[in-house]
Amino acid sequence: MSKIVYVEACGGASGDMLAGGMLDLGWPVEELTGYLQAMGLDHVTVSAATQEHQGIMTRRLDVQAPHEHAHRHLSHILELLGRLPSQVAQPASRVFQRLAQAEARVHGTTPEEVHFHEVGAADAIADVVAFCAGLAWLGGPRLVCSPLPMGEGFVNCAHGKLPLPAPAVLHLLEGVPVYSCGVRGETVTPTGAAILSALATEFGPPPAMRLEKTGAGGGSRPSQAIPNMLRLWLGQEECQAGTDRVVEIVCHLDDMNPEDLPLVIERLMAAGALDAAAAPLVMKKGRLGQSLTVLSLPEKSEALAALVLEQTTSLGVRLRPVERRVLEREVVTVESPWGPARVKRTRTAQGWRLHPEAEDVARICRQSGLPPWKVRGELEALAGKLS
Repeated sequence: MSKIVYVEACGGASGDMLAGGMLDLGWPVEELTGYLQAMGLDHVTVSAATQEHQGIMTRRLDVQAPHEHAHRHLSHILELLGRLPSQVAQPASRVFQRLAQAEARVHGTTPEEVHFHEVGAADAIADVVAFCAGLAWLGGPRLVCSPLPMGEGFVNCAHGKLPLPAPAVLHLLEGVPVYSCGVRGETVTPTGAAILSALATEFGPPPAMRLEKTGAGGGSRPSQAIPNMLRLWLGQEECQAGTDRVVEIVCHLDDMNPEDLPLVIERLMAAGALDAAAAPLVMKKGRLGQSLTVLSLPEKSEALAALVLEQTTSLGVRLRPVERRVLEREVVTVESPWGPARVKRTRTAQGWRLHPEAEDVARICRQSGLPPWKVRGELEALAGKLS
């Protein structure tokens, strides 16, 4: 089994709420003080504050940055983050790169030219670093998030009064399940949207897990229709075995450049597809084409079907429910000569079937220069020794 953190964004998501959830799980705020000093942000002080929402006591990261008037560019923020340990700097950099891309779309410029205002301030940097440091402290668990509740109205920012959800938030959450929650005000901030869209592997209901601990993070704004808080569920991921039902989405393409299909498949997987593949076929009148097949959970099938129609030249797709048999599986982490690596293993009647995660194999190959077959063999041997 591998660790997992589920973000139950029952009242929205912001940087201080996400960091507060980590504090409530036990992550020490003193670690953040050291990281801020390493980045040269010595004038920033942080502490763990408590916040009550509808009778529930939550934690929030309180950041004090007197005389903070810096408007930073992406390159400056990445330079600051580069002074931190890689397990914190890398995910934090992905968050700010996504923010820069979203802000660039809003303002019609490039990510390098984006002039961060609120999200480039010290408190936003502290929030992002805190959450990423908390994930590293937990051992790098997989992050899954619930659908996000969206507020309505307007918000004042450096550019004036903007509609809610903020334009950057909408760009950041493209492909993410959202819903209206009846709150007049901002429920998902750009920082919160950037953290979750950059780091969560999927959005949806809680995955099967053995629950170990929960942490509650609360925002500074008073609660309205729903409590202004979120919860982090920490547990060990458990894979369900047996039979389940999925939806198969299929279309045939005879007028699309096959070179574009890998990008389409990548976007479908990022949007929550269980699997996606393309295969060549001969169509009517002897035309050569491609058959695109996508596997989806039933609740995501309509959104994924719409994404197929948007990203391909197809004029229609077929959706059919299918039943599948699923072997019990788990992901274990082995300590290899090149650092921790994940191996998926499945028990069959003949024993364990082992499959190292492709991303970890690729990382080790780039790091060591070894061929993939040798790395896979070493990781499989290490996983085979686990009970």
